[in-house]
Amino acid sequence: MASSFPAIRSAGQPGTQEAGSADDIGFTSVEKTGPGTLAGTYLRTFWQPVLHSHELKINQARSLRILGQNLTIYRGASGQVHIVGARCPHRAVPLGLGRVEGEELRCFYHGWKYNGAGQCTDQPAERPNFCAKIKTESHPARDYIGLIFAYLGDGEPPELPRYVSFEAEDAVLTYDSYERACNYFNNLENLADFSHIPYAHAGMMGTWDEHADGPTITATESVWGVSARAVRPSGKEILTQFGMPNIGHVQALPDDPLVSYREFLSWWVPVDDDRHIQFTVVKSKRVPGVTEGYLERRAARWAKRDVDREQLARDILAGRKRYDEVDPERVNLVFLQDDLSQMGVGMPSERPQEHLGRADAAVVLQRRLWIRELKKLRRGEPLKEWRYDPELVPARAIY
Repeated sequence: MASSFPAIRSAGQPGTQEAGSADDIGFTSVEKTGPGTLAGTYLRTFWQPVLHSHELKINQARSLRILGQNLTIYRGASGQVHIVGARCPHRAVPLGLGRVEGEELRCFYHGWKYNGAGQCTDQPAERPNFCAKIKTESHPARDYIGLIFAYLGDGEPPELPRYVSFEAEDAVLTYDSYERACNYFNNLENLADFSHIPYAHAGMMGTWDEHADGPTITATESVWGVSARAVRPSGKEILTQFGMPNIGHVQALPDDPLVSYREFLSWWVPVDDDRHIQFTVVKSKRVPGVTEGYLERRAARWAKRDVDREQLARDILAGRKRYDEVDPERVNLVFLQDDLSQMGVGMPSERPQEHLGRADAAVVLQRRLWIRELKKLRRGEPLKEWRYDPELVPARAIY
């Protein structure tokens, strides 16, 4: 079938950077996520991961770019995370250069100081000061399961969703996060695209012969988003969950002979329209006498991966290098394979017309849900309240 989500002119809502009617929504509307865009406004109504917790130490500040927006993130003396504007309102120096003092941040340039709410509290050179008139933006932030989540929307944030199995005492959490130089929607759609596995990831553990044991793929709307199921003639089955607007929950193959199936939670968060971060929390079960060795072997594998994966993908796509000459120990091959696929298709709105088939059932449904919710947002209608319920949206797999 032809694509049900064509690249047509953008649409938005009054006061945003987009214009058009509520029914005039296509790829351009979902791929643009900066401040004031329709999809950007929608994504900002949810908590989004913006950084790994271990990347921000106590009394440390740093600049942050996420969803096309520049910000400053810092961790106070108590360990609490604060997010404020990117620049000091005084002379526009990046606040990420600043010095943390208690729960406040002092600008590197002239020493103006701000609290976690963005309010200026000290102006050393001003007599008298005018702190009460100076304020920068601020956003709620929380540490959870090894990630820092931020709420960048307007008004009071919703409750931060919890994923209880990732909080279990026997849960070992690792992080398979990465940046990819393509639009976030390319990766979002890759989640339940089961038919790419035997080809893009050919030769990897868990692939199958698409002709002899190709799955029947179905997708249904769930309380969280899309439940996508692939059932093969051999009886093997994969059930993957997509959570609106940009979350994936899967059971994945082991990456070590002594470790069983792992559980993945992933968020595809735009940095800019042509770059995103996949924040991935990986859970395995702690096994005494096994887990320690597994973590050591895992760290050793990652230490060998010294190739610039993005540049390698660009070189292969441009014909300057060959994929079959890649050293599999110096790069994560699965990541590279998805780099080539997702960077290769380009921006969603710039693709030629797609011709989708039955294997694209989940892709079609994801697009329909996004279009439906953006239309409601454009019209000012109530949005669906998505909720994660592990009993209703289980993730399981037998490869």
